[in-house]
Amino acid sequence: MTWIRMGLAPAAALASLAGCETYTACPLDLAAHRGAWLARTPADEGVAVFARRLAEPGDAARGGFDPADGLSLREGEAVSLFFNPDLRMARLRAEGVGESATYAGLWADPGLGVDAERVIESVAEPWVVGASIGITLPISGRLEVEEARADAAHAAALRRVAELEWGTRRSVRRAWLGWSAERRRAELARELMSRLERIGGIVRGLADAGELSRMEARLFWIEGSMRRAELGAVEARERELELGLRALMGLAPGAPLELTPAPLLGAATPTPISADAELIERNPTLAALRAEYEVAEQGLRLAVREQYPDITIAPGGGVDDGDSRVTLGVSLPIPLWNRNRRAIAEATADREMARAAFETGYERLAAELAAAVAAHDAAAARRAALEAEVVPLVEAQDAEAMRVAELGEVDALLMLESMTRLYDTKSALIEARLAEALAAARVEELVGPAKDQDREPAPGAAERPAGGPDE
Repeated sequence: MTWIRMGLAPAAALASLAGCETYTACPLDLAAHRGAWLARTPADEGVAVFARRLAEPGDAARGGFDPADGLSLREGEAVSLFFNPDLRMARLRAEGVGESATYAGLWADPGLGVDAERVIESVAEPWVVGASIGITLPISGRLEVEEARADAAHAAALRRVAELEWGTRRSVRRAWLGWSAERRRAELARELMSRLERIGGIVRGLADAGELSRMEARLFWIEGSMRRAELGAVEARERELELGLRALMGLAPGAPLELTPAPLLGAATPTPISADAELIERNPTLAALRAEYEVAEQGLRLAVREQYPDITIAPGGGVDDGDSRVTLGVSLPIPLWNRNRRAIAEATADREMARAAFETGYERLAAELAAAVAAHDAAAARRAALEAEVVPLVEAQDAEAMRVAELGEVDALLMLESMTRLYDTKSALIEARLAEALAAARVEELVGPAKDQDREPAPGAAERPAGGPDE
């Protein structure tokens, strides 16, 4: 019976192994993923549900989420939050941190100890056997601090996801504005080509009739060839930007969708702000840095708490000279020489680094915001000058040249100069509007989302490239 009792502890330890996790292989399947990627469309039901959850006041009046009539900028932002590959990775990392936090603060597993001695001399009971179960009692409070640090790390990971979500939306906006401007340039270039071809026919007839020199007529033909090559480059650039947009949205290059250009002027008016106060309150990068400072704070708190010892007790039993005995062992580390000083020094340095990261991050962002506001003001002034002064003059010049041509008095050089100057001016106006819109988008990016949009992503969001992220 004594040996049976002595075997209970090892048997219990072995039985506990039955509750351990088991390994299951999960090989990569690129063919399946590629098929799912190629099948993605903005019309997926999950995207529509997610877009409705992101809807802002006024979206219903604009028709809500309906990619069937062309994907708008706001709808494209929702699609990017759903499918963007970088966001998927960030959410998976945050979910991993959350899973780790779930198991923070658990007691250490008990330890099984077995001692056996055999008396060499001839005695009736030569074996001295003992067994004990060592249990660590966390009287230092370390486990509570471990939980706090794990929760802080999870909150910081979610803040980084929120920062990346905001940055992804701003990246889509910038790319969409650039693509919209390039598409307008392509339309403008096609308009110029159409006019050059129409006037070129008239010029050719005048040259054949001897009323216009071949040298003057050749200027039109040269200009037409140059603008045709330029149109090809603009169209290629437009296609390149569209493919970049599809990549940002996590869609395949051949995914069936039609993008709707964004109005550059409509995107070029930032919300009036108290720049510095709004930056401090709303910027997602500062929020993430604050959260990471809290992680460092809790890390130092944990290192300090780990100076204090936990007690390990080891109740058990044994057999000595045929007699059964009950034993109790107690172990208490003495914080005399080590005292966890190295870990405390490292955690202190980490906290100071986190403080510096937050403070210098604020300095950098505040400087960038001031520069962005100045850039927006300058771009708005240039755009206003073009619209108010230059464009009307050039349009009047072009209209006058066409009126003279209709009367039969063709001045080839004047007509060519008027048409190309009008094209260049309108192209410069598109560039100015784009610069203003991008500067406004940069201001908005630095300030951060409105408070009602500043939502931490749910921990389970990482699971869903196909089912969608939580807001």
